[in-house]
Amino acid sequence: MPCRYKEVEVLLKKLEKQMTLALLWSDAPPSDVDLNSQAPFACDKIPFEHWLQFIFIPKMTMVVNSRNSLPQNLLLMPMAEQSFLGRSHLSKVLLVIAEIDRWFECFSRESRV
Repeated sequence: MPCRYKEVEVLLKKLEKQMTLALLWSDAPPSDVDLNSQAPFACDKIPFEHWLQFIFIPKMTMVVNSRNSLPQNLLLMPMAEQSFLGRSHLSKVLLVIAEIDRWFECFSRESRV
């Protein structure tokens, strides 16, 4: 697996681990109707942690496994900070999300050169 895909795979696994440790990982998926929301991050239907677990991580895993083009513009932290405001026990989840954002920012800059 090319290095970039492996790096994204590692970040996704770190996110899943931290979400699990923070008790954000759910056993029950949202309904298909909720998952098909057209709002950014499906914010009108599901909490951000469900969007990460049931939409973001599976889609990014599919991109990695199929070696499709990685997104050029990925910015999760503003939504994460807003969604997790006042929940200091989620600081490690936020650190991983910040790491994901930084990785994609660097990747995007490299791709433009």
